[in-house]
Amino acid sequence: ISKLYVVDYNTGNLIWSIKNKNPFNSQLKIFDNKIYAIDLNNVLRCFSLTNGSELWNFKSENTFLKSNKRNSIVIIDNKIYFNNSVGDIISLNANDGSMLWQMPTQSSDIYENAFSLIVSDLVAKGDELFFSNNRNQFYSMSLTNGLINWKQEINSEVRPIIYDNLIFTISNEGYFFILDKFT
Repeated sequence: ISKLYVVDYNTGNLIWSIKNKNPFNSQLKIFDNKIYAIDLNNVLRCFSLTNGSELWNFKSENTFLKSNKRNSIVIIDNKIYFNNSVGDIISLNANDGSMLWQMPTQSSDIYENAFSLIVSDLVAKGDELFFSNNRNQFYSMSLTNGLINWKQEINSEVRPIIYDNLIFTISNEGYFFILDKFT
């Protein structure tokens, strides 16, 4: 789980492979000839798609206990948005990894219980980022500055679906929720 491989689609021949010190625990995203992935130590790594060399990395908060939930990555307008295992949402410049903003969504006592936090996949629509968690929190956050637009009490770990101005999600208890995107 700590290796990346690039294989020629037509021939199946291995182009390159790399081994990371720690297993990856995120979605893989490809953008602008780069691969982005987060490892179990909450380090977002950027690799060259051409040769696999690490171009840069960004270390976010590390926890002793590791979450089983894979972290989510969204890339929009040359900016990366991702969550770490303690509930922070972080925005970076996709070219050099410089931090644009970071917003914690949990109090400091989460570090004791980080292994039990489960955050849904991040979904971006317009200038907003949407996500929820198993702590009864559903967020709308500004992509520009990370400020919280609104928060609802919905206990959900599933990826929300955005359609027009509506958000659809299902709670961990099995209830179907429809939310207005703006309020």
